Amino acid sequence: MARNKKDQERPLHELLPQVTLKPMGGESDQQNQGNLLAAKQSPAFPVAGGVISHALTKRGDRIMLDYTQNATSVRFEVDGIWMNVDPYDRATGDAFLAVFKKIANLNVQDRRNRQEGRFGVVFQAGQYICTITAQGVKTGERVLIKIMPKKSKLETLEDLGMREKMREQFRELINQTEGFVIIAAPPGGGLTTTWRVALTAADRFVRDFVAIEDKRVPEDEIINVGPIHYDSAEGKSPADVLPSLLLKQPDVFVVPEMVNGKSVEMLCDQVNDNHKLVITRTVATDAAEALLRIAALKPPMAEYSKAVSMVLATRLVRKLCEACRQPFQPTPQMLQKLGIPAGRVGVLYREFQPPPPEQRVDQKGRPIEIEICKKCEGIGYRGRTAIFELMVVTDAIREVLLKQPSVDNIRRVAKAGGHRGLQEEGILLVAQGITSLQELQRALK
Repeated sequence: MARNKKDQERPLHELLPQVTLKPMGGESDQQNQGNLLAAKQSPAFPVAGGVISHALTKRGDRIMLDYTQNATSVRFEVDGIWMNVDPYDRATGDAFLAVFKKIANLNVQDRRNRQEGRFGVVFQAGQYICTITAQGVKTGERVLIKIMPKKSKLETLEDLGMREKMREQFRELINQTEGFVIIAAPPGGGLTTTWRVALTAADRFVRDFVAIEDKRVPEDEIINVGPIHYDSAEGKSPADVLPSLLLKQPDVFVVPEMVNGKSVEMLCDQVNDNHKLVITRTVATDAAEALLRIAALKPPMAEYSKAVSMVLATRLVRKLCEACRQPFQPTPQMLQKLGIPAGRVGVLYREFQPPPPEQRVDQKGRPIEIEICKKCEGIGYRGRTAIFELMVVTDAIREVLLKQPSVDNIRRVAKAGGHRGLQEEGILLVAQGITSLQELQRALK
């Protein structure tokens, strides 16, 4: 946040929009209120609010605090990219961390063991839930605060950025009576959101959906998807609750984590023998890898390859700031390399490029101040969208899974059958001016 000379004399938290911190995690409302009153006694209480306000003002959704002997470094994650902001001295950092821990009902004195908690935030009429994770490290302590809107703004496949024809195809496939569907994304790539939105795209009002979830890993509630729980701490898995669940004869099994080959095998049997639908998810970079991630659990490959029907993989990419993006004319060689027919696209776009040094002076040689875009604050990007890859598992892909299961072989056979991967889908966003070629390369690296 740029500050003029007068503002530099005031603490940052006094210049930012105010936030309201709300306690959570106590065993009762009374304990929560007691924690809040105790936290408010700290002189650092306004500073703690300022840290959250600063992150939200910058559109950050994660805060990283790293404690060393003399300082507290601060980073915000904005659109998937970490950015450094001004650090605090160690004493101030300790004081506002104590505030966060208190309102999350954590042990303020414990700076070594891993602790997790939550607290609420109200900021400019918006409500947020913050999860805080603190862990002692060699240099001192590392703290991660995730900021999530209480009500997500991403409710539909269109909100996520899926193009219309793919939306129609996905809805048709997810609403088939049978199959084994995999939803995939890389770490931090929006898997939870894609999973939730994909499930809401399924028709849950004419079929009986049931979710098989680990009681230790809470899932978002989905209307008309009733949860059945197992306890991983006791060595249980979906396979342990399936026998009794089958007596109810549900139409669709929703399994956030497969855990082991036995669970995959039992659910593949439901697809192959009883014509049921199974929906699961995994962490993977693309659809081909997702297929092998489930296969790595070692279910019977003949049963798995027969059952699996579709993979939806996604990757997040930053969107160019529409206020400052710069058009340029691509060379014929660039268009050919991208697979864009000549004459189809007149210009592509890139992030704002400041003029060269020799153009940053006036006629008298005096420096000209380059105005920073107010919408993106000079970053060149604002917001993110998703690239989607929808792989329909064909007989040719099933043959590869059985005989030569590798990522390269699956990709090659899928492409030969007309499948478009993440790169091809991403190039469409470049051609539309939604993102830049440089950003696409970074996201797919």
